[in-house]
Amino acid sequence: MVQAIAGYNSTNRWTAALNIPAEDNGDFFRKADAAQPKVELDSFLTPTSPGYSRQVSSVAPLKPEMAQRPPLEPFVELEKYWQKASSRQPILPMAECKTAQPWVGLLKVFPIANQGRINSLLAAESKGKLDARTKLLVAWTCAREDRAWYMQNHIARRMTEEGVTKAALREIDSSDPNLSEKDKAVIALARKMTVAPWFVTDADVASVRKHFTDYQVAEIVLHACNAAYLDRVTEVSQLPVEKPLFELKP
Repeated sequence: MVQAIAGYNSTNRWTAALNIPAEDNGDFFRKADAAQPKVELDSFLTPTSPGYSRQVSSVAPLKPEMAQRPPLEPFVELEKYWQKASSRQPILPMAECKTAQPWVGLLKVFPIANQGRINSLLAAESKGKLDARTKLLVAWTCAREDRAWYMQNHIARRMTEEGVTKAALREIDSSDPNLSEKDKAVIALARKMTVAPWFVTDADVASVRKHFTDYQVAEIVLHACNAAYLDRVTEVSQLPVEKPLFELKP
C-alpha cells in the first residue's frame, strides 16, 4: 500500500505538471455493463474518520487554489530534526542490504517485483545527460517540501561529495537572489511540482528550457517524480537517518 501511494504521487507529478489530458469520463474504469463498474467510483464520498477529520497536514497546500504549503522549518534547525530521526526504528520490514543505500533495503523486501525500480532509481543518480548538481538540486528541493528527513540528510551528504558547501546549500535552500537564473528555474519547477503540480505553467517549463535541452528537462521532471516516490516510502517507513549523522559543516 505504501509503495502504491508513493507510486501514484510520483505519477501525479508528471501527469499534472505536463498537463496530460484527462479521460472524458469514467467509462475506462467500467465494464461493458455500466451497472457493474470495475471500481466503486463514488467511494471518495465516504466521510473522513473522526481521528483524522481535524488533523492539519504539514505537506498539503494550505488551500487547493494555492501552490503553497505551510512554512518550512528554518534551515538552521534541520540538524535537530535529523538527529531526532536518526534514533527512530523502521516500522516496516527491511531486507539485509549491507553495501547499498538504506532505502534499497526497504524495496528489497520484494526482491523480484522491486528490482526494476531499484535499478531505475540507482541508474538515475549516475546516468543520463543531466549534471549531478542539478539532480541534487531537484532532490533537495523536493525532500525539503515533503519534510522527508531521511532523504534530506542523505541528499545533503551526496551534495557535499559534489563539493557543495553549507553556505551554498543555505543559498539553494532559501532560493537566494544571488543564485544563477539556471538554478532558480530548476528549484522553482521542482518546488511547484512537489507542492502543487497542477499549478505548473508553460512559463515554468520554458524558464528551464532556456538552460537545458529538452532531454535534460525531461530528466529534471523524472527526478522530481523519483523524489516524490522516495520521500514517501522512506518517511512512512520511518527510515532512520544514516549514521554517523551528517552535519552541515561550513
